[in-house]
Amino acid sequence: MRTNPLWRLAGRALLLALVLLSTVSLARGRGKARGAVEASSLRPTVEKLPDGSELVLALRPQAAWASLHYVVRTGSRNDPGGKEGLAHLLEHLIFHGTFDVRGDDFQLAVKAAGGSFNGLTSAHSTTYVLEAPAESFLPLAEQLVRIVTSPKLDPRQLQREVEIIGTESQYFGQGPGFHEHLEDTLFAGPSSRTILGTQQTLNSITREDLAGFYTRHYTPANTSIVITGGVKREEVLGMLERSVRLPPSRPGEYKPAPVPPPLLPIEQTTRAYFSLIAYGYAVAPKDQGLCPRAAALLKLRLLRSLHIEEPMTMGMEVQCMTLRGNTFLMALAFSASINSSTLPDRMQLAFAGLAKEPPTAAEEKLVDRHIQRAYAQREEDDLGRGTELAREVAQPRSGPLNPARLLIPPTRLPRGAVRDFARRTFVPDRQVVVNFSPFAG
Repeated sequence: MRTNPLWRLAGRALLLALVLLSTVSLARGRGKARGAVEASSLRPTVEKLPDGSELVLALRPQAAWASLHYVVRTGSRNDPGGKEGLAHLLEHLIFHGTFDVRGDDFQLAVKAAGGSFNGLTSAHSTTYVLEAPAESFLPLAEQLVRIVTSPKLDPRQLQREVEIIGTESQYFGQGPGFHEHLEDTLFAGPSSRTILGTQQTLNSITREDLAGFYTRHYTPANTSIVITGGVKREEVLGMLERSVRLPPSRPGEYKPAPVPPPLLPIEQTTRAYFSLIAYGYAVAPKDQGLCPRAAALLKLRLLRSLHIEEPMTMGMEVQCMTLRGNTFLMALAFSASINSSTLPDRMQLAFAGLAKEPPTAAEEKLVDRHIQRAYAQREEDDLGRGTELAREVAQPRSGPLNPARLLIPPTRLPRGAVRDFARRTFVPDRQVVVNFSPFAG
């Protein structure tokens, strides 16, 4: 039975809130931090390979695990009209393997090693993921790269995968989650066609459609390869030299799509069975380096006022997020409180407070302690770092990737810098307010 889209959104919002709440609890519950972690130890490197692909490395050769994210910067927004769901169907079919690497054999090898693999299709990208113990990683990574760069696209498997996607649609729905809803609101209405497609559009897709789409979009110049954890750079380069089977891209073969500006300001209120609000502001490119510290201070103040002093939120997160190549400082909060109608006003006051009240010495100390603990935990989280990097790499951009913009640490700023940032950024024409509330309308 198909569920009401609003109930699906409510369920996903609740899941988001629980994830956010567990993140907050983990940050508080872990043991004493091991001291400050040098940001340079976590800083990834970016290089352009001779075939035109982009290689992003965050390696720790002594690590027990390693990860590979093979990112193709093309997703459902590139589906041809009338064939929605093609990019996602192609991702499914690619995992059936090549003429010399059977998909079933690869999957069994990953499971035998204790690793995992996955494929993820979004509006803007398709990502193939491998996570495995370091001692088994390179042979498995070589198989996955071969599968992605020379797929068989067996037409005998096409109908089976259409049926599997139909099951996904039935049980998981096609309605957007809150993240997608926020993105669609910021960028001119439903931006992307449905990722899963419909039964009608999927049935219209042929192997020739899939092969043509693959040829156009699966080119090295449109590809980023993110590898983290327990391997060495020379091992990675050797593995890629043996496994990549795509022909090198010609100069100018694939140009990055322009980064679309958001439609601002946005103020949207929708009646719902729950209270979920995203409140924040667009951040100018020149201020991206200041955003993480401002977010850390704002999170401290919001948690104190809305989660401790007056328990109103069940989940709270404040972060600098990238949507379609644009940076936003956003506060996300979920509440079941009868007083949640005041959340937008309370958030507005907290944002305004950054422009008026500089951080106290006690706040600076708490923020520093939180950052030290977070980076001590992140230092050994090679798989989590791979996921973060792949998410950033997949974003639309108008030029080469700047490694200095990846995993920006919220370092301490000169006194007055957060206040000046807030005064420049928290202005009406940059505002974003998306509010689901039972008190609306």
